[in-house]
Amino acid sequence: MNEALELARTQAPHLQAKAYQVQAAEADIALTKTQRLPSVRLSGQVSYGSNNAVAGTMLPIGTIIPSSGSLSGVNSYNAVFGSMGTALAEWSPVTFGQYPAQQARAEAARSYAQADADNELFTQQLRVAQTYLDLLATQSLRQVREQDVRRVAVLKKTITRLALNGLRPGVDSTLARAAEAQSRLALVSAQEQEADRQARLSTLLGQPGATWQPDTLYNRTLPPALVPPTATHPTLGLQQRAVDLGQARETVIRRQYRPRISLLGATWGRGSGLGYNGQTDYGLAGAAPTRFNYAVGVGVVFDLLDWPRVQAQAKAENLRTQGLQAEYRQQQLELSNQATLAEQRLTLAAERARQGPLQLAAARQAFRQKLALYNAGLATVVDVTQALYGLQQAEQDQVLTANAAWQAVLLQTAAAGDFSFFFTHVTP
Repeated sequence: MNEALELARTQAPHLQAKAYQVQAAEADIALTKTQRLPSVRLSGQVSYGSNNAVAGTMLPIGTIIPSSGSLSGVNSYNAVFGSMGTALAEWSPVTFGQYPAQQARAEAARSYAQADADNELFTQQLRVAQTYLDLLATQSLRQVREQDVRRVAVLKKTITRLALNGLRPGVDSTLARAAEAQSRLALVSAQEQEADRQARLSTLLGQPGATWQPDTLYNRTLPPALVPPTATHPTLGLQQRAVDLGQARETVIRRQYRPRISLLGATWGRGSGLGYNGQTDYGLAGAAPTRFNYAVGVGVVFDLLDWPRVQAQAKAENLRTQGLQAEYRQQQLELSNQATLAEQRLTLAAERARQGPLQLAAARQAFRQKLALYNAGLATVVDVTQALYGLQQAEQDQVLTANAAWQAVLLQTAAAGDFSFFFTHVTP
C-alpha cells in the first residue's frame, strides 16, 4: 500500500494541479510586493494639425501634461507640426495600511492554497487506501465464488446421477442446475466488482489500464487497538485557512476607504511649429521638442463618498466569513462523530473475528451433514441448498472479517487526520 500511495502522490494529475495552484499563490505574493514600487510612465508623440486657438494640437495618448498657447487672432486651418514627450513618476509611500493589508491577503491566499493541497493529498490517500482494501475484498470474494462454483458443480453431478438412477425425483436435478446457475452469476457479479475496483485504483494512481494485486496482509491479520493521535485535521486546517482568507479580504476592503499620499515628479519637452512671436513655421520645426520643463509635487487621493460602498462590501465579506466559521464547526462535529463510529466499528470487527471461525466451522459441518442425509434419502434437496447458502455466507464473512477491521482503522485514520496512524497497525 505504501507503494500505491507514493505512486498516487507523484502521478495523480489533480494533485499536480493543486501544486501549481500553490505556486500561483506564491507568485501572487511577489506580485503584491511590486505594488510598493513607483510607477514611471513614458509617452511621446509628433502630431500635425491646425494651430487655431492652441499652440499645436496634441492627441490623447498615455499621460500627456497639457500645454496650450494663446488664442489666434483669426480662424485658421493651416497646420503645423507639434511634439510632446513626457516622463511622469508616481509613488505612494503612505497608504495608511492598504499595502500591508494586500500583502496579508496574498499570504492568506497562499496559506489557503497550501492547506487545500495538503487536504487533497490526505483525501487522495484515503481514497487510494479505501479502493485498495475494496479491491482486496472483491478479489477475496471472487475466489470464494470460484470455490463455490466448483463445489456446486460437484453437487449437481451427484444429484443428477441420483435422479437419473431413479433414486431422487427429477425436480432435484432441476434445482441443482438452478443452484449452479446462481453460483455462476454470483461469480460474474464478483468479477464485475473486481474490474470496477481495478479501474478506480488505476485512475487514482494515474496509471491507465494497469492491473493491481493488493497485499493479502489485510485479509490475514487483525489490527491491534490503538489510540488515534491528536493532530490538526487537514480538512479543519483548510477550513481555518478559508476563514483567515475571508478576514484578510475584509481588512483589504475596509482599508480601501483610507487616503493615499503620493509623491509626484514629471519632466516633459514641448515642440511647436508656432513660434513665441506668433509666427508660423509650416515646415518640420515643431517635430522635435525645443522647450523642456519639470515639476515635483505631493498628492492626496481620498474618495469622501466611497464609505457606503466600502461598508456594504465589508459586510458581505464578513457574512461570508461567518458562514465559513459555521462550516468549520460543522466539520468538527462530523469528524467527532466519525471518530466515535470508527471506534465502534473496530470493536464490532473484533467480535466478528471471534465469531467468524465458529460460524464457518458450523456451516461446513451442517453442509456435510445435510449432504449425507440427502444421500441416505433422509433430507430433501432444499435442505441441502439451504445448508449450501449458509456455507457460502460463512465463507464470505470469514474472508471479509480482517478486511472490515482494516476498513474501521481507515475510518479512524480519516477522523484523526494523520495517515501515519494507519501504518502503526502494520507489524512486520
